[in-house]
Amino acid sequence: MSTGCKPCMEATERQKLLNEISKIDFVLKELNLYLDTHPYDQQAMASFRQYNALKNSLVKDYTEKYGPLVLSCVDMDSREWKWAIQDWPWEGGYN
Repeated sequence: MSTGCKPCMEATERQKLLNEISKIDFVLKELNLYLDTHPYDQQAMASFRQYNALKNSLVKDYTEKYGPLVLSCVDMDSREWKWAIQDWPWEGGYN
């Protein structure tokens, strides 16, 4: 038996995914700053590639489930501009 309503569970999953994307984005920003001063560090570059691929995958998952998170993910074949009609993550409309 389910212990919560479907919209509530979906909001929780959506928030978890946004939090994970946010964490990965923070790591990428830190690696970017480090690589600005250490441009030949192969281990840092490998880490950047790994985290960047993970972020791209998470953003793709988010876009498929909840709509575009960034403009580069907007579906140009759609008949509507979903970017403008969805709940914005910072508005908390899904909490």
